[in-house]
Amino acid sequence: MSDKDPWTTEYLEEKFANPDPWRYSTSSYERLKYKRQIDVINDRSHDPQMILEIGSAEGAHTLMLARQYPYARITSIEITRRAINRATQNLHRFRDRVELINADIADYAPALEDNAYDVCVWSESVYYIGAQQPMNKAYDLLKIAIRKLKPRGLLVMANTVDLPGDIPESVLTKRPLIDCYYNLLSSIAASALRAIYFEEKFRRLYEYQIWAFKR
Repeated sequence: MSDKDPWTTEYLEEKFANPDPWRYSTSSYERLKYKRQIDVINDRSHDPQMILEIGSAEGAHTLMLARQYPYARITSIEITRRAINRATQNLHRFRDRVELINADIADYAPALEDNAYDVCVWSESVYYIGAQQPMNKAYDLLKIAIRKLKPRGLLVMANTVDLPGDIPESVLTKRPLIDCYYNLLSSIAASALRAIYFEEKFRRLYEYQIWAFKR
C-alpha cells in the first residue's frame, strides 16, 4: 500500500491510477446511495436549475444528476486530475450543461457565485477537508458552501461512519468526527434530514448517513 497519507491529493491521484477504484460506477451499494440522495432532492427541491457538486470523482453521481434533471446546469468540482479527466469522457454528451472544474474546493469556493445554486451535493469527501484544515477553517468552508445556495436552497450529503480499521480513511470517519460535521452544519443551516443506513458492500456491513440542510 502507498505510504502517502490517505487524504492528500497525491494519495488520491494514486488511487485513480486505475479507473473507478471505489466502484462508484458499478457497485449496487454506491448506486443506491446516489439514488437515495436524488430522492432527497426530489422530495425537497422542485426542479433544480443550478446544481453544485463537490467531489465529483469520475462523474458517476454527476451522470445520474444530469439524467435526472435534464434542464439543470451542473458545476462539479474535483481535486484529482485523473478523476476529472475520466469524468470529462464519461460526461461528454452533457458537456453543454455540465462544467467540470479540477480544483480544491477549499481554494475554489470563494470564486463561486453566492446565492447561485438550488442544490449542492457533497458526498463522501467532507472528511478529507477536515483532515487538511483546522476545524475553524473547515467550519468557514461549510459556511461558504451554504452561502452559495439560493435562499431555501438544499445541501445534500452522504457520509460513511466508522469505516473498518484496515481502510486508510477509517481514521477520518470516526463517529465523533462525523457528528461534529453534522453539528457544525446544523449551526449554520436548518437540518431537514438525517437518515442512517446499514448496508452490505463486498460482503462487509457499512453504515452511512444521508443529510439534508436548508439554507
